[in-house]
Amino acid sequence: MEMPEIEFKRKIYDKMVEWKEKRAPNYALFLRGPRRVGKSTLANRLGLDKYKSYIEIRFDKAPKEIKDLFVNSLEDLDDLFEKLQVHYKTKLYKRESLIILDEIQLFPEAHQALKTLLEDKRYDYIETGSLASIKKKSKKILIPSEEYPLDVYPLDFEEFLWAINDEFTFDIIRKHYDSLKPLASSHNAIKKLFRTYMLVGGMPQAVSTYVKTKDFGEVDFAKQQILTLYEGDMDEQEEENSETLKNIFWHIPSELSKHDKKFVLSHIDPNARIRDYKGPLGWLNDAMIINMSENVSEISTAFNLSTIDPYFKCYLMDTGLLVSLAFKNRDYLENELYKAILFDKLHINEGMLIENIVAQAIRSGGEKVFYYKKVNKETKKTEAEIDFLIRRNNKVNLVEAKSSDSNSIESLKKVKEMFSDKIGKSIVLHEGDIKVEKNIIYLPYYFAFVI
Repeated sequence: MEMPEIEFKRKIYDKMVEWKEKRAPNYALFLRGPRRVGKSTLANRLGLDKYKSYIEIRFDKAPKEIKDLFVNSLEDLDDLFEKLQVHYKTKLYKRESLIILDEIQLFPEAHQALKTLLEDKRYDYIETGSLASIKKKSKKILIPSEEYPLDVYPLDFEEFLWAINDEFTFDIIRKHYDSLKPLASSHNAIKKLFRTYMLVGGMPQAVSTYVKTKDFGEVDFAKQQILTLYEGDMDEQEEENSETLKNIFWHIPSELSKHDKKFVLSHIDPNARIRDYKGPLGWLNDAMIINMSENVSEISTAFNLSTIDPYFKCYLMDTGLLVSLAFKNRDYLENELYKAILFDKLHINEGMLIENIVAQAIRSGGEKVFYYKKVNKETKKTEAEIDFLIRRNNKVNLVEAKSSDSNSIESLKKVKEMFSDKIGKSIVLHEGDIKVEKNIIYLPYYFAFVI
């Protein structure tokens, strides 16, 4: 029997309440995100907490007569709402009820109908779904401009700590980020919690399983189910070649296990060209299954103006899923990453995990992920490379993620000197405690979610 999913405290919920108070009824809230990230749970919670009643229309299960209402009854909204109330056995109250349009990408006509529904202003509306399918399936319909989008990400480290009833550890992390004082005896304890988070990940189903069982085998099973679901979505979508999508997906762990982490398309297909893969990569990125990092040629706050198309890195949106994808179809007891975390010996593919979770932290903070790489045009050798660039206060923070077997910071020093007027903080995320040397800040890995 499948265990019911636990509801978790999520930071995005406060933004949803803010939408209700300041944007509704003029704008529909659009919760975008990957499958199983908790969009429907969040929408239902808002309906329960903040409305007198609500109706959830699931377009993966709604009968044809309900779907037809969004096409044939827009000129008679009284009839539409009456039939919704009868079918869902729920009374709707003017300005006190919410209608949830779940998995709206499965029925684009409902997306188009929102313009008419919002003009009526009788009720509030939340859409949930995947941006990837909506972009493709909505080409021939009128998309309402009256949408307020919010991206839903896996639980971040602080939310994971809340899930295990730890309300104080992240406050300690913030305090020490401000003071830059070493954590001393607290460091190893927090590091152990962070490694567990990397292993479990932030997908609600996996976190729920961990909270209930503390059994990593059960957690891995939950994550494998999500990976299988994603592969099924790739098979069922009609926009891109499903085999190409899955080839990119399956190759992510091997590409991240390389020294430079760059995704090389020729490893999938010797004749691959970036122009042929832009569609599949865009689909996976819009579906929020992958998290792409683009290469920039210049250090400036206008990253998008200097991106270099053929060079990119591919991370997974959730690091826990990356662990399971790396050992798909094998028992978790054979997974060296589980053993490394459990026995505090995380050096097998450590760089892969650390870089992925830093990229995840940046993306969940609402920013795109970028890296810098300077290549000598004559020798074709890399002269300098920075793992992550983060914009802060009109400056660029340089962030290097160093595993235990890779501690050189020569690139950081070189880039810091080359672009000194544009650089804010220079940060190295490493295994050890906090220290500051020559204006370079060394922080433990688990500070990724506060930098």
